[in-house]
Amino acid sequence: MMKNLPFTALRTLESVVRLHGFGRAAEELNVTQSAVSQQIRALEDWMGHKLLFRGTGKTTPTDVGLRVAAAVLQGFGVVETVCDDLRDRRMDPKRGLALASPPGFGYIWLLPRLINFDERFPETPVSLSTDVYLQEFNATQADVMIFYGLGGFTGLHAELLMQEAISPVCAPEVAKTLRSINDLERHTILRDALQNVGSPPSWEFWAEEAGLTLPQLPLGRQFGQANMVIQAAIQGLGVAMGRGPLVADAIAQGLLVCPFEDVVASQFSYWLVCRHDALKSRKVRLFCEWLHEQTSAQNANAVWGLTVPPQ
Repeated sequence: MMKNLPFTALRTLESVVRLHGFGRAAEELNVTQSAVSQQIRALEDWMGHKLLFRGTGKTTPTDVGLRVAAAVLQGFGVVETVCDDLRDRRMDPKRGLALASPPGFGYIWLLPRLINFDERFPETPVSLSTDVYLQEFNATQADVMIFYGLGGFTGLHAELLMQEAISPVCAPEVAKTLRSINDLERHTILRDALQNVGSPPSWEFWAEEAGLTLPQLPLGRQFGQANMVIQAAIQGLGVAMGRGPLVADAIAQGLLVCPFEDVVASQFSYWLVCRHDALKSRKVRLFCEWLHEQTSAQNANAVWGLTVPPQ
């Protein structure tokens, strides 16, 4: 006989751990933060173990809490997979594909190319989400996700899509005033606030890899998304650290140029990630094959020439 498990509290714990906080969990579960706190407290009392470390502005799981949350996610994932399979059998087989991507990559690189997929496969419409919270990967919220990072996706299917090279970029008029790296101290530095990806490639990383010494950079301006940084650079508002796939099209169109010759390989790459069982779906396989076609074309024509090793 199944034990009388506190399913609501277990689901609440999984949400808090995955979203790194009571506030985001409350939003997802459509309850108050107080209700989330009460559920966690009741679960800790029921289990006899501390499940979370509560700090100012940050909540982290204990080893026990992480173990329980992972078990809940796996168990609920199995249930959802079964339900999705049953629902798929009675729904329109032309139901579309849910895709999630980081905002910058989604807006700049992916969205223009999705038109090609729609033209070739009109029977498989794609819905694109660029919610940054989805980068805390929940494989039940999308059929396929694009990840930007170092890799490492335990229990999931992952394929390397594109490596990344980086170098400063700016509008052509701005480049005329950059004769050496020391001229950067007289320009606005444009940065994006990358979320949930560890330590992304920075100006300091680029300079170290290129064997250069940066001058004292001004504070500059920071934007919430990479696409905003690129647009600001195109408009001549400053100099940005160009990340290969995000600036290749703008460079090809002459909207951006590289004021320096030094291009280095980033430690980050773009990955295609999905559940292992998702590959049983024809629409997922079709999209993955198409996406590799697009990235192969990008690599072949890349401004900075990095390629992805054969799968």
